[in-house]
Amino acid sequence: MTDTPGAGPLKARLLLGFGVMLFAIGQSLTFVIIAPLVRRVGWDPQSFGIALTLANLPLVFGAPFWGKRSDTIGRKPVFITGVIGAAIGTLTVALIMQLGLSGLMTGMSLLVLFACARACYGLVASAIYPASTAYMVDITDVQHRGQGMAVIGGANGLGSVLGPALAAALAYFGELVPMYSAAAIGFFGAAVSYFLLPGTTSHINRTKPKVALKVSDPRLRPFIIIWFCFFITFMGLQLILSFYLQDEFGIHDAKQLVRTASIMLVSMAAMIVVAQIGVFQFFKIRPHILLRVLGPLFVIALLIIMLAPNTMVMALGFAVLGMSFACANPGVNGSASLRVQPWEQGAAAGFLGAGTTLGAILGPLVGTQIYTQLGHKAPMIIGAVVMGLVSLYTLTIKAPERPKPPGAA
Repeated sequence: MTDTPGAGPLKARLLLGFGVMLFAIGQSLTFVIIAPLVRRVGWDPQSFGIALTLANLPLVFGAPFWGKRSDTIGRKPVFITGVIGAAIGTLTVALIMQLGLSGLMTGMSLLVLFACARACYGLVASAIYPASTAYMVDITDVQHRGQGMAVIGGANGLGSVLGPALAAALAYFGELVPMYSAAAIGFFGAAVSYFLLPGTTSHINRTKPKVALKVSDPRLRPFIIIWFCFFITFMGLQLILSFYLQDEFGIHDAKQLVRTASIMLVSMAAMIVVAQIGVFQFFKIRPHILLRVLGPLFVIALLIIMLAPNTMVMALGFAVLGMSFACANPGVNGSASLRVQPWEQGAAAGFLGAGTTLGAILGPLVGTQIYTQLGHKAPMIIGAVVMGLVSLYTLTIKAPERPKPPGAA
């Protein structure tokens, strides 16, 4: 990437991507480190899914709150607050899991403590995505909007690669060492962003009144629905991954389970990075094209994963899933950003983040319930049906070329 007119300063794009990457590292470790330890600390999959769902509830309110705050006080302070919160949260969760592994606390009391820590983590870390998305909108023009959003998505994918990679490389020194390392990297990232990320101005215009953006705004509604459906399926699939590997492929050794789960997530995340940091930076693909491609790719991925006779074929399915995710971020967020005004970008990013968060909240609960009640392959079957309907829904959406004022024809 270079400093391209309309694409924004390279330093700002890299630092935004770095912050998002750190958040993604912490998130991915939940699935490759915490999930395999669930049964060892006395939890069952259903209880863990319910606890994680309840713990993610603050994210629904956090993302819109921080998005609006970024419109008023600027993107940079909100972004840095989120990065620091993610680092502290990752460290706290690691210390709580350490209590469980050492036998000092197990069972329901440990699960409640874990849920509280995750709730605080999500409440603050939810500032990262709306602030970084709105910041990227500020520094890119319409022609480069898809490329800018692809940087955010690519950074998320890179973090999802590095998280499992950290887990695989550092798990030999201790199961929770990767989480301590991720927390340390997070504090470093916050410091670097504080000194090097250019500040932005408030988008409040005090000379004329504006219509307050609401979650029910028809300009945003289609994209919130798509993100919700995408993430409830996506997060449910990730949460059951470790259980599926144990039950379907007989992988019960903790270290082997972590390595195998890491391979799946690395396959997915590597494809995200290749597409968003590579392909999408060289080819200007319109956001509404990506919007219509993400659903069919997701369906294909789920079918491959469900029918995979071995873990190698299953990894291929996760790679296709990565391509779907690569299309989703610039497709959904890029299309939505073209519908709202500059002073609404932070709030819009927050509401879109709430859509992803609500999916992330219900995903663990729905995924584990379907897995335990309907069968091991049921999450993939139901997910394919949902994303098939999303594919049809995207055909009805026409993304505008430029934002129009609220109420305009």
